[in-house]
Amino acid sequence: MSAIAPGWYDDGHGALRWWDGQQWTEHVQPHPNGMPDPWQRPRSTPVPERSQQSPDATGEPAPPDGAPAPGGAPSGIFVAATAPQRSQTWIVWVIVGVVMLVVVALAAIFIPLAILGFGRVDAAAVVEPTNDAERGAVDAVYEFDEAWQTADCDLFLGVTTERLREIVQIKDCGTFTGQSDAFTEWYSDYEIVVTDIRGPGYEYTVATQESYIAHFDQAGEPIEPGVREVVEYEYTLVPDDDGWAVYDLVSVE
Repeated sequence: MSAIAPGWYDDGHGALRWWDGQQWTEHVQPHPNGMPDPWQRPRSTPVPERSQQSPDATGEPAPPDGAPAPGGAPSGIFVAATAPQRSQTWIVWVIVGVVMLVVVALAAIFIPLAILGFGRVDAAAVVEPTNDAERGAVDAVYEFDEAWQTADCDLFLGVTTERLREIVQIKDCGTFTGQSDAFTEWYSDYEIVVTDIRGPGYEYTVATQESYIAHFDQAGEPIEPGVREVVEYEYTLVPDDDGWAVYDLVSVE
């Protein structure tokens, strides 16, 4: 049987805890003197000096481990073992919050880049012309592209044959200008890369890979902020006056 009578004892944290005569219970109540000042060092309650005699010699059994000393102050081990444990859940939530912020930040950066095509497939290998005839044919392809992007009708007429203009149904500058304006409204950031040049010399086929940002879908609905698309074409070029002109143009699937 414990030598310490049941009762309320100071738990060293500004509260009273119930000792049932054998062990500490979970019952606590506010200390009548209030909570201690957290900025001051706690004062220890004097503990009556114990006899050096053994429990058998005095007839009084020693208090069980963790029991309050006769003076009412709990032992240091009790204070450490029974101190209210602060939840560590907030640490987990802080870590989760930081991770989510990083994910959101990365998404904000890379999703638009992917949409705009900066993460697109590897660019095609560029093929350079090897003689004047090939250079003339390639220049005509670039000028054809420039005419569309700048609505330059004279340039368009100069690098296309009458046959091609009949195929695309552009026979006058008014029609071309209207279609060119629509082209620049629908597409932006147009890039063209020559991937192949072949031909016997009197006629050349120039293969290209062309990419652009489309701002409308096939149904004419706006796309925000735009989608990077890549297409491949083959231009057939023939001599025309003192240069070269586009005779045919097909899309390569």
